[in-house]
Amino acid sequence: MVAGPCQGESGPALAALADGNKQASPRVRAALMQAAVRHASPAARPSLIETIRKRYAAAPTVYEKSFLLQALAEDPASFELVKAEAFAAGQAPVVAGNALGALLTMRRQTDFPAARQADFAAAMRQALAGGDVAQLGTAAEALTDPKLYPETQPADLAALRQAQARLQLPREIEAWQGLQQALDKLEKAPKPTPTPVATAQQHPIDWAVVQSVPLGQQVRLRTSKGVILLELKPDEAPGAVASFVTLIGQHFYDNLYFHRVVPNFVVQGGDPRGDGNGSAPYNLRSEFGDLHYEEGSVGLASAGKDTESCQFFITHTPTPHLDGRYPIFAQVVGGMDVAHKLEIGDQILGIELVK
Repeated sequence: MVAGPCQGESGPALAALADGNKQASPRVRAALMQAAVRHASPAARPSLIETIRKRYAAAPTVYEKSFLLQALAEDPASFELVKAEAFAAGQAPVVAGNALGALLTMRRQTDFPAARQADFAAAMRQALAGGDVAQLGTAAEALTDPKLYPETQPADLAALRQAQARLQLPREIEAWQGLQQALDKLEKAPKPTPTPVATAQQHPIDWAVVQSVPLGQQVRLRTSKGVILLELKPDEAPGAVASFVTLIGQHFYDNLYFHRVVPNFVVQGGDPRGDGNGSAPYNLRSEFGDLHYEEGSVGLASAGKDTESCQFFITHTPTPHLDGRYPIFAQVVGGMDVAHKLEIGDQILGIELVK
């Protein structure tokens, strides 16, 4: 029986696998590099970290940078680099949010230096003060971890409330919910605080747009992996269709990205922030009809009733647990093979009505 490699020897082997698998997605290659650092010997780690840093500097997209930040989270010595990326002026939301998440992962490492703990706490306070919705969620998660904060200070609770008060509802309802859950936990609330109810009348249905969309109207969704053809359903979801068609006319979706992919479940995109926390300047009334989620159903993402906006998703398989929870406003009628190939970071090149 031949013995397998010990932990220290497997790090370079995983790195070699990442280098040799050129056909793999950036997400997979970064995950392999992260595993390589985790399993490398102390002598091998510095060269692996240097390789990841160089790849990060040269990464062509914010998504590849985000994947590599998670790899750097294995290295507490990269704290300053990752923190600088989290708070860099004009930083892309995708990178800023993932950088702070990497700091939290780093802080939870058993070898995180005690001398850096105050710096980590300062970064979480800076995130709360900054108000970025993705970073707020990470800071709230950190503050509710008793291993990191055995005793929450009154100033931390005040910072959570101040950050929550600055949020715009219902557009940032998910961030509001995350902060409120943290407050309920820290203050030992006897029951969860109710979420504010969205105002469904904020964006009334544009019936003129609905009437301009004939039954059977198709939409060409051009992506970096190919074309997907959708058929709109104005009878079942007039408000969602009117909003989608209006945004198409404004070229709102051009050059946005697919930011979420769950294999055998959904691919989601259309977020102007690119990280799942963005929206159009309005919310829509929820439209739950008799349709059921099958392969290729196109629905609007939401954080609760009457909070739908611009983000949409395509289901890979029948998903009955989504029925009655997310409005269906279109169906894939061509290019489903393309939808199955989409990965995080693939781009929406444009969307247009088929004439």
